[in-house]
Amino acid sequence: MIIDCHTHLNRYFEAVPPTLRERYERLLIEMEANRVDYSLILSSFCVTPERPSTRELVDLVDGDARVGIVAGLSRARGFARDIPELREFLEEGRIRGLKLYPGYESFYPHDRELHPVYELAGEFDVPVMIHSGDTFTRTAKVKYAHPLEIDEAAVDFRGVTFLMCHVGSPWFADAMEVIYKNENVVADISGLTLGEFAPRFERFAVAKLGELIAFINDPAKLLFGTDWPIADTASYLSFVDKLALEPEEKEGMLWRNAARVFKVPQKVGTERADGGRD
Repeated sequence: MIIDCHTHLNRYFEAVPPTLRERYERLLIEMEANRVDYSLILSSFCVTPERPSTRELVDLVDGDARVGIVAGLSRARGFARDIPELREFLEEGRIRGLKLYPGYESFYPHDRELHPVYELAGEFDVPVMIHSGDTFTRTAKVKYAHPLEIDEAAVDFRGVTFLMCHVGSPWFADAMEVIYKNENVVADISGLTLGEFAPRFERFAVAKLGELIAFINDPAKLLFGTDWPIADTASYLSFVDKLALEPEEKEGMLWRNAARVFKVPQKVGTERADGGRD
């Protein structure tokens, strides 16, 4: 079984289909081609014709057992303003987590204005995904996205699971300490590259992830994610094959950890569309 905990339906490039429905269908094709059983789709910090809102996404995928939605929050809109709608979605079981975008927006994960967001996450026992590390755009301010900034929030809200996106790349050493130190911090390995892994960078990333895996020494801490359509799914799965993981560690990364963190129903993936079974 495979769970991709980090995908988007944003239109990042001209080659990406212009309509939301077309992008959704392309994601499902990508999943089928790579035997991905379940994907989490993250909404953005802004809403434009090329970046759908959380409501657009939950309405689009309603009833599709192959996907779940993670709601992106926005400082520009005001975090508190989003909470009534998020509470509605959480009560109805239509979203499986929350996502923050420090760096793309100028705030730190430990800012006091986020306390109501973390209290909401704790009330409904859903994870808070936090962008960390390098950004897709050069106009972002990466000081806000340093993985060390997640530590303070994790310490103050120990009942909330924080998911550090992109393992803090390129600050792997700082990221590994925050993940190791805090029992309520996990990380996904998404977004380390654009498109396919180039051989030289893949060797670099395998070495850095190897150090991180050895340091945290906890197979329950890392989740598979791609950042599709920014990153290529097949190339990412090949990258995971190159990591020094024991079979149970690889199983944890590929699906078991995400199933636990996002409460993905265990029946997902037991029957594949081609009639086979896991």
